[in-house]
Amino acid sequence: MLNPHNFSRPVVFFANGIGDHIIALPALRALSNIFSGRLSLIVVEEAYTQIFSDIVFESVWFIKTFGASGVHIMQKIGRESTPFDYEVLAKEASGCDLFISLCLWTSPDLERLIKSLSPPVSVGFYPTFTYELSEKINCFDSIFCVNHLFNPQIEIEDFSNPPYIEKKYLTLVQDLKVSMKKNKLLIVHTDTKPRKIWSADKFIRTIDKFLSVQTDYIVIIVGMHHNLPLELAYYKNRIFDVSGIPLGLSFALLSVADLFLGIDSCMLHVADLFRVPGVGIFGPTNPQKWGFRFASHKHITSDSITSITSQQVFDALMCLC
Repeated sequence: MLNPHNFSRPVVFFANGIGDHIIALPALRALSNIFSGRLSLIVVEEAYTQIFSDIVFESVWFIKTFGASGVHIMQKIGRESTPFDYEVLAKEASGCDLFISLCLWTSPDLERLIKSLSPPVSVGFYPTFTYELSEKINCFDSIFCVNHLFNPQIEIEDFSNPPYIEKKYLTLVQDLKVSMKKNKLLIVHTDTKPRKIWSADKFIRTIDKFLSVQTDYIVIIVGMHHNLPLELAYYKNRIFDVSGIPLGLSFALLSVADLFLGIDSCMLHVADLFRVPGVGIFGPTNPQKWGFRFASHKHITSDSITSITSQQVFDALMCLC
């Protein structure tokens, strides 16, 4: 076990997809608590402002890339090894005596950053770190396990509260919930990487069948975009498309949802932290690793996502009502 009081300038590094930042929330909250505000963070600016802004850090330094911009930086750095300005970060984090990488990846520039800092102790998921972390069954636990180096008794449940929501968004969704009166809300999220997408026609059939039985429900579709043929839905007057709204407002809608339906995505992880019961549709990815961790749920999985039927998903939704 490492004594956190032995480190005066600890630094944590994280960059990946939007959903991965949601997964890292409990781990970062716990680390901030362990180091009593002495912890500094290296992160993409959009990730900090939209997801991590309520966590106390001594300093926050933003990762700058060469060409990429916006939220897409989050995934490009990790998944595509996009180069970033490690020299500037090395100057800002100079004197770091503990470097923690919560990334399940490495890259030439990340390795250069660590070499430039030359911390006495480093922690990460590769053998090159002083302390190598190992992946657990669920991704939330994989990232959170770094805290057990400093406090073996610390528990993820104590830090798994939902993401921070801006007051203006909370007011909007609370007003919406009041206007719905006795209606219940199903949030649907469909957009993701092509290999993880489920059939748009099956989504519509599932939603229509669900609304035909659950007459007190309305449906709101969130995400950046979708290809659902909403005009073909029989109950289209109870389906509302808000795709493209700000990320924080989508998170806020999940805070008042009664049920969630979606693929392996960031919205599934947000629903999970809000303890919204949900159905996750999984094909090429492992639901034990990337699925629900905290909320009541049903995972529908197949080696080929195209073989998952709308009846299977409908039955799972009904089990959670």
